Amino acid sequence: MRNWLIKFFFKATKKVIYRHDYTPDKYRKGMDFFTSFLRKPKKVKYETEMVEHLDALWIRPDNIDNDSVILYLHGGGYGMGSIKSHKKLAARIARSAHTQCLIIEYRLAPEHPFPAALEDSIIAYKWLLNRGFKPEKIAIGGDSAGGGLTIATLVKAQMDGLPQPLAGFCMSPWVDLEASCDEIGDYQIYDPFIDAESIKVWGRRYAGDDVKNPLASPIYADLKGIAPLLVQIGTAEILLFENRNFYQKALKSGVDIKFEEYKDMVHVFQTFGGFLPQADKAIESIGRFILAQAQKTASGKTTQDLGTTFA
Repeated sequence: MRNWLIKFFFKATKKVIYRHDYTPDKYRKGMDFFTSFLRKPKKVKYETEMVEHLDALWIRPDNIDNDSVILYLHGGGYGMGSIKSHKKLAARIARSAHTQCLIIEYRLAPEHPFPAALEDSIIAYKWLLNRGFKPEKIAIGGDSAGGGLTIATLVKAQMDGLPQPLAGFCMSPWVDLEASCDEIGDYQIYDPFIDAESIKVWGRRYAGDDVKNPLASPIYADLKGIAPLLVQIGTAEILLFENRNFYQKALKSGVDIKFEEYKDMVHVFQTFGGFLPQADKAIESIGRFILAQAQKTASGKTTQDLGTTFA
């Protein structure tokens, strides 16, 4: 019943409210408004931060028992989403991993098109490294566009010679800005909100004619050498097929990847943690994944000297 209510909400929102010709500010206010009704995690402290030019927020649940950190990259099609809209989800993940989280306000399209968001995520990663966080103590993750940005950040770090973090985790990651999978057309009836036209519209807003750039659409990226990944996807969303394709490509590239499909779940269903049992289960899985990766590196070996500055 709860999943049905969520699907009904998405269908109604798409039919009654959503349009492609809104101003960027209207999209952003709309997302902040609707997510304000989500359940708030308990016993979490928040502290504002500046990461160079970026507004950021420290999220610290009361059950922290390690010195790791999550760098969280919010979703929203690269054109909306914020600390306000996603801090509850990020807090639930931080609680599940028993650690702190830093969520950033990366620059949004169309005012700041590709590669602005990627530049900002790399800046935030370097900032954590320069603050003394060892790479094997940092997990990077996000949802939807933030999931795609997570993968792009790992790939870009590899290209730039930066150390890979402990792990990455992605919820319904957007890895193909063109929605090019053949299966989408027939499968559209199962997705109550996301459609191929919207994906292409938002993809062009972010990347223009550069939608096939591997750092914009990670389905085309060279994945060799990137950190271990967890990918979660619902089977009631059209991003299912590009994620299955990405999973196969990651396996062939030698990536240590865990792939989880959640039956009949919608796009970023984890947003409904505290209300939807499957969301709580998925968030718990993220926490276990991060903790398991940390155990693998518990030997104390570091990949970079703490005295290194990353410019």
